[in-house]
Amino acid sequence: MHMEQSDFERAPLKEKVYKVLEGGKPIADRRFLYFQIRLYALYDFFAEVWYIPSANKIDRVETIKLDDMLKVYDSSFNISDLLD
Repeated sequence: MHMEQSDFERAPLKEKVYKVLEGGKPIADRRFLYFQIRLYALYDFFAEVWYIPSANKIDRVETIKLDDMLKVYDSSFNISDLLD
């Protein structure tokens, strides 16, 4: 079932995790400090899952704007892959 980005942002963490893992398409990974971050395409927006490996815990799930995503993941993937 489709979810608007604004509804996703207001949802509790458990619901965000479920929506991303159930319906998201993994695109890229990165590391920041002690986080392992995975980027997903979900519905008509992008979301990042912030995971702490040492604690085996998802800390947060946040949406990311297209412009910010392109800056952060500049060479992690080919943008044309998203269009297929």
